[in-house]
Amino acid sequence: MARFALTLIACTLVVAVAATPADQEFLTKQKEIVKLLNKVHELNFYQDQATIGKDWDPLAHLDSYKNVRVVKELVKELKNGKLIKRGEIFNLFNEEHRREMILLFETLFFAKDWDTFHKTACWARDKINEGQFVYALSVATLHRADTRGIRLPPAYETYPHLFVTSQVIHEAYAAKMRQEPAVIHMNFTGTVRNPEQRVAYFGEDVGMNSHHAVFHMDWPFWWNEEKYGLTKDRKGELFWYMHHQLITRFDAERLSNDLNEVEALHWDKPIVEGFYPQTTYRKGGEFPARPDNFMFHDLKDHRVADLEAYEERIREAISAGVIFDAHDPNTFISLNNTEGIDKLGAIIEASSCSINPSFYGSLHNLGHIILGRVVDPLGKFGMPPGVMEHFETATRDPAFFRLHKHIDNIFKEHKDSLVPYTHEELDVEGVDIKNVEVDDLVTYFEDFDIDMLNALDDAAGLTDVDIKARVQRLNHKPFGIKIIANSAAEKTVTVRLFLAPKYDWYGREVPLDIQRWKFIELDKFAVKLTAGENAIVRKSSESSVTIPDPVSTHDLRKLVDDAIAGTATLEVDKDVRHCGVPDRLLLPKGKTNGMKYTMFVMLSDFEEDKVNDLPHDYEYGGFVSYCGTINHKYPDKKPMGWPLDRKICKDSFHDVTNMYFRDVEIKFEHTH
Repeated sequence: MARFALTLIACTLVVAVAATPADQEFLTKQKEIVKLLNKVHELNFYQDQATIGKDWDPLAHLDSYKNVRVVKELVKELKNGKLIKRGEIFNLFNEEHRREMILLFETLFFAKDWDTFHKTACWARDKINEGQFVYALSVATLHRADTRGIRLPPAYETYPHLFVTSQVIHEAYAAKMRQEPAVIHMNFTGTVRNPEQRVAYFGEDVGMNSHHAVFHMDWPFWWNEEKYGLTKDRKGELFWYMHHQLITRFDAERLSNDLNEVEALHWDKPIVEGFYPQTTYRKGGEFPARPDNFMFHDLKDHRVADLEAYEERIREAISAGVIFDAHDPNTFISLNNTEGIDKLGAIIEASSCSINPSFYGSLHNLGHIILGRVVDPLGKFGMPPGVMEHFETATRDPAFFRLHKHIDNIFKEHKDSLVPYTHEELDVEGVDIKNVEVDDLVTYFEDFDIDMLNALDDAAGLTDVDIKARVQRLNHKPFGIKIIANSAAEKTVTVRLFLAPKYDWYGREVPLDIQRWKFIELDKFAVKLTAGENAIVRKSSESSVTIPDPVSTHDLRKLVDDAIAGTATLEVDKDVRHCGVPDRLLLPKGKTNGMKYTMFVMLSDFEEDKVNDLPHDYEYGGFVSYCGTINHKYPDKKPMGWPLDRKICKDSFHDVTNMYFRDVEIKFEHTH
């Protein structure tokens, strides 16, 4: 099929461009953030920042902070040696580690201006545990008004130990000792004898790992909306939807590799798949390995029975359609409405927005903790935290997807309890999709290099050399979609694109009411239709669920220096997001001889969907479908996944002219 998407002009879509050239003030901020995150495991290489850090005394500048108490407390605990030391492993799921990190985050976040923020960061850089520092600085940078648009270096280049195998680290050190540039090939964990090896390219993809980590920086479960003055719109619902999409995406990969869909784990049954991470902490030993068919065990401070009790209470709440208010046991809050999924997501995570954490617990977080410590539950052997206890590494473990399939099934119980959408709720009068054309959908594997600079220690007489880890990753050829739609009058609509496997593992066609839960959201955007026939064209690179590869640390540093010198321009978008699935993972792998999928296109009334008065083509920094927005309300009033999030009544979907189903095929091409 001809690739019309890049050339067709008769398109009604106009995209607002929010990026503007960065001024010198912004460029200075960008440069300072990159410098602060350079080789965080060592003392600051940059003498100007190191000098600022030595000279700055937060207690002497208390009037420069909005929250004096946290500044005093942080300094007091630092002086008294109560904070975890540099070099120790920071674990966000550890309550004490998290409390200390929040003290640093709030000290940075409540700095009244950039100068105070910068000097405080320089002060903390060489004093606070590097894991706590990187996390607190990153979250503060993402949420402060005066750092909006700052690009963070890729997570896999800031702390490569969490993303590459110990073999790569050893070979990288050897290359540096020889002072020889090197490209070190990294294999995925496991062997051909392990069926999970077939989909390791997805769970161990560094872009996917980064997406999961940044999502939890954008939407921290510990975020205090009242204290920080920033509401996290639909936070609980986004927690569900992002992870739901990861599960549907993983299941599609499994079918592409002749594996059945992932099975949900159960607290009283063995964890079928073992996992050997083959990764090592910088200090603290190897990530623990888990053998096959390992049972859950009680920890010193958490019991498996607690998880079972919390889950039973959540399922009872779903069945009853109400949850208990923590402040008044006689008050019931309904789940059976559009906002119910948001409340349920907060409860299951559990986030600081949970209605009643003491009663409903924290199913998600405790699940991560128990899985992370399962091989040394009582701490008898002093093992470090497992991969499930870091958002950067969790998706590498097959148990991550089994845990989230279990949690997703609970969310499905809730969604299945809601009344199906009616024909009237789905239909847009006067709008008729006549045809949907799709370019050839082709995937392939390619090589990708990770800069290992920050993984290696400096040593006297040894300069840095160019050392990279090379991994294989999934990608797809650019493609476009053209929607031919008639409209009785001028009308603005929201375009929703979904994709799901047409057949199950047994080769049976999947009924729509079962298939609906398996649809991957490909895109969502608004477009203005004119009266008559319209051609809506969308390129895969414009997807609202994906982001391009981040600029490497080396290239970002050079680009900023060149822009400061006036020899280049750095574009800045104050709404830009770091969160989002890599654009090369928009499509599942498919098969060499082709794999059939169902594409679903839905046009809805933008006037009913909109949540504000911004133009219909406002970008919101892009990538909002799975990651929402930080500075705006989620730009869609409909439930996430609409209209596929509830049971489908055949009569309601019948003769709805503003929706369209068609078969497509994804082919995988071998490049080697």
